[in-house]
Amino acid sequence: MADIRFWAAAAALLAGGAQAAPLGPLPSHDAAALLSPPLVRVLDDRVRHTTDLPTAELRLLRRRMLNDQWISFQDMRRLADAGDGLAAFEYAERLLHMDDPDLVGPAAFYYATAAYAGRDYAVWKLVDLLGRRDLEFSDRRLDHLENALRSLAVRGSERAEAALLDFYESGHPFGRRPDRVATLLTEMAEAGDTDAAMRLAKEALSDRDYDIGQDRLVALLEIAMTSEELGTRAAAAALRDQVRAGTIGPDQTAEATQ
Repeated sequence: MADIRFWAAAAALLAGGAQAAPLGPLPSHDAAALLSPPLVRVLDDRVRHTTDLPTAELRLLRRRMLNDQWISFQDMRRLADAGDGLAAFEYAERLLHMDDPDLVGPAAFYYATAAYAGRDYAVWKLVDLLGRRDLEFSDRRLDHLENALRSLAVRGSERAEAALLDFYESGHPFGRRPDRVATLLTEMAEAGDTDAAMRLAKEALSDRDYDIGQDRLVALLEIAMTSEELGTRAAAAALRDQVRAGTIGPDQTAEATQ
């Protein structure tokens, strides 16, 4: 059953601030244990069924919502704060429709809440808001929303992954953060993303500024070797063997992967 007290506390963070939550599943690769930093903590307190809600009143409200019956603005928020992803999404939509710049931040918060609770389509809405140059978010709000996207990326959201990499490389809205590109790719690799592992390994081999030692490179390439793509597996294996032998350097990476 979802803990309504936790969600009530989360709602109190509308002014900003990051949310803590249980760890997502760890990858099965032994190689992933060599990578750092640790996985971003993600929220997994979603309401999967009406019976997950803690009170009869909330369960009745959810049934009304699912049956397309009207519920009040405040009741929609109560459901959202109790962990209902659909309610969080609908509440965010209502906030945006009020066309009040002061409500854009709270709307983004509830889109993130909806995405955490399993409503993947909310990621697109969140990314669209963050990508707009005519909107402003407080630094604390941006910290929270950045953490939300990182958490979603580690959980496997391709949209969140692509958006974060684009945001970090373009500089909007989080500032240009090449170091965080590497951090994000590391987190994605730790979560078993073979493409991220391969990309980070290749970038580390071609850029002397990346501080990645031989053991970490081998770990990354061994994760990439579990890819479903034969070409990726073969390229990763070839690179790993050359890294182990000490024969590969930054200028040789492109040639080795052709």
